[in-house]
Amino acid sequence: MLARHLLRTATVSLTLAATLLATGGAEAVGPASHWEVSLSGDSPAESLMSVSTVGDDLAWAVGRKEQHGVIMRWDGEKWGEDTAPGLPDVWQWSSVSAVSADDVWAYGTVGRDQALVHYDGERWTSVPTTGPADDSWPEVPIKAVPGRLFKGGQALYTYADGAWQTFALPRLVDIRDIDALSADDAYATGMRYPVNGGHPVTYHWDGTTWTLMEEPPVRAGTDTAKITAESPNSVYVAGWADGPDADPPVPSVAHWDGTAWKDVTGSLAGLYLHAIASDGRGGLWVTGNDQAEPAASGPVFWHYDGTTWTKEPGATAPDGDTRWPSYSFYDLAPAGDSGDFWAVGDYSTPMTGTGDHSVNGLIERSKALPPTTTRG
Repeated sequence: MLARHLLRTATVSLTLAATLLATGGAEAVGPASHWEVSLSGDSPAESLMSVSTVGDDLAWAVGRKEQHGVIMRWDGEKWGEDTAPGLPDVWQWSSVSAVSADDVWAYGTVGRDQALVHYDGERWTSVPTTGPADDSWPEVPIKAVPGRLFKGGQALYTYADGAWQTFALPRLVDIRDIDALSADDAYATGMRYPVNGGHPVTYHWDGTTWTLMEEPPVRAGTDTAKITAESPNSVYVAGWADGPDADPPVPSVAHWDGTAWKDVTGSLAGLYLHAIASDGRGGLWVTGNDQAEPAASGPVFWHYDGTTWTKEPGATAPDGDTRWPSYSFYDLAPAGDSGDFWAVGDYSTPMTGTGDHSVNGLIERSKALPPTTTRG
């Protein structure tokens, strides 16, 4: 996926001063990193796209290695490849969503076909899906909650009691991410393409149908690709803007308070924003691939507490290449009830004597933040 967004690095340049003036955001001095590497080096995963947990000692992360889909499982002590029977051979698993230890869903692609599987605690079983596979953007999002599965793409789909329901979208609209609070309360975001001349879209599911919400106030050209919901009064969407030159990316973040959207991008800058997650206290974690100057020497995370953005370094892999911004994270998720978070993605390793690089799967885990103070 690193090569993918590097091909799309033509972005709009905004100065930090202009950003602060426009949004009134503040930036705090970053603390020492409280992230640590949980998986790196030679592992079953070359790149990891999605992570989901059901407790401190049980989680799944999905991705690929050498054109072969990989599902990893956390057992409370270490990550290892999931060996439960029933998984089909796919090119990539791009999304995973776990409800409980015996209710886990994963979505992937092989050629022009889709693959959807369900884990019942003993084995994986293929589930017939619906809608066309998206050749231009195969990373279709899914989100599972008790009693219902949500799926995005070129339409919005819900699955319950063994049957699919399809909600048609306008032409050239593509849903890129979904989050859900319950079977009757879900949120989806994406774009009405093309990005330049199009606009972001956000939908709400009320248990019966999807309704188009007010357009979030993100910067022109922003590809809204991520959404996270903590409550009906706290929903974030985020993405980054393309542009005509090779300047650093311009991320955007907007917050829904139950009544209206507000641009909360603040001092966030220079980030291909691939992953967001609610911090459980009204705030937000974001990460991706940092292109800020000077070049980053490792992964970067940003935390928003409702008022201030704080930038902090992630942990560097023991064999990672620190000569260019080669670290990318594609998903974030709470690591159970501890207050910790998982981040999954990949990083580059120099290949001795060749001048080339290999790509390795990377999983990092945070340590819980201290209790929050009263926010303004």
